Amino acid sequence: LSYFSAYTEGVFPGISPQVLHIKLISGQNFPKPRGSGTKGDFVDPYVFVEVHGIPVDCAEMRTRTIHQNGENPLFDESLEFEINLPELAIVRFIALDDDYIGDEFIGQYCIPFECLQTGYRHVPLCTDTGEEIELASLFVHVAITDRRGGGKAHRRGHSVKKGKNTIKYTMLRTIGIKVVDDTFKVAGHPLREAAIIRENVQIAIGSLKEICGLGPIVSLSQCIQTLASRLLNGDNISVVTLNMKDGYPHLEPLGTLNDVQRKVLSSYDLVIQESMHLIEMADSIYDQIIQSQKSALQFHEDLHNLGKKEGLKERKLNRAFESFAWNITVLKGQGELLKNAKNEVLENMKQIHTAYISSGLSKSGSESAEVNSKQSLQAIQEKENGEEILSVTRSPN
Repeated sequence: LSYFSAYTEGVFPGISPQVLHIKLISGQNFPKPRGSGTKGDFVDPYVFVEVHGIPVDCAEMRTRTIHQNGENPLFDESLEFEINLPELAIVRFIALDDDYIGDEFIGQYCIPFECLQTGYRHVPLCTDTGEEIELASLFVHVAITDRRGGGKAHRRGHSVKKGKNTIKYTMLRTIGIKVVDDTFKVAGHPLREAAIIRENVQIAIGSLKEICGLGPIVSLSQCIQTLASRLLNGDNISVVTLNMKDGYPHLEPLGTLNDVQRKVLSSYDLVIQESMHLIEMADSIYDQIIQSQKSALQFHEDLHNLGKKEGLKERKLNRAFESFAWNITVLKGQGELLKNAKNEVLENMKQIHTAYISSGLSKSGSESAEVNSKQSLQAIQEKENGEEILSVTRSPN
């Protein structure tokens, strides 16, 4: 039994997401933006690459700015995007002129992910109305793999553990209207926190599966059954017991553990700790993200007038509308990602509990262990259902 969620990484069980590697090598013959400021004939280009698709696939990255070189700017930068549903993904290249007053549009090109051809390619640039700009292009190298790192298998577990400063998350764009930008700025911290707690759970689960000698697509239930066999002594008796402390399936040692068993138990404890943290923090972070979205939407109808007051005209005003729509989409998508991550973690706890019962680990403790564990899990589920009902029936005021 499987399900589809546009907000969840790895939307198709058993099928690894594809990874798009784009190396932006150089640009050719970038024109000076029409109606640009007072910079003379100089162009300071940089390139945005965006992926538009289901919410979990939406992302953007940019190159550094190349100063005073529109003829043949050399970027030589590699970007990487994870694509879960390639059939609905569109890749957009945008060249912009870096201006201290406001970045100016140079050219763009959009292409469906499935129409991308790998290897060295020239990407023609078009105007915002779709007309091709003569001789203007980007020189890129495209590769598509099913693993990070150019097709080479990456090491899982602690070798890929990321610090808080290296976890990637979708960034919000600057609108150019101070009151609106200040509203979106409030969402920066909860967006980062949401990405961190989701990533930490994924890393912990991946490390546990690696220690169990299993692949990343194996279910937690299968992982726990394998783990149970590692936690037996010479008489085939479990060296741990199940303890549903605070409603979560903790494992407590019954005696001395060998090095392998200590490592397995430590990795499992990390999964439970990160899962608990996500469940405890998800609701408050979600509320902050959605509140930021609602606050920003209040400016939607008056965005044109606010932009005019800030001195935005034509292209810059259109860019502000585009960035506003992007930010709203990001907030909604990241909020749904976090909500679904919490539901998945709750489902993981059920899988773990069921696996313990079937593997006999719960029999190592008292006879009431199984009954208590079921009651604890039921209490968690009832609590979550109760919170969901409250959130649905809560007054708009």
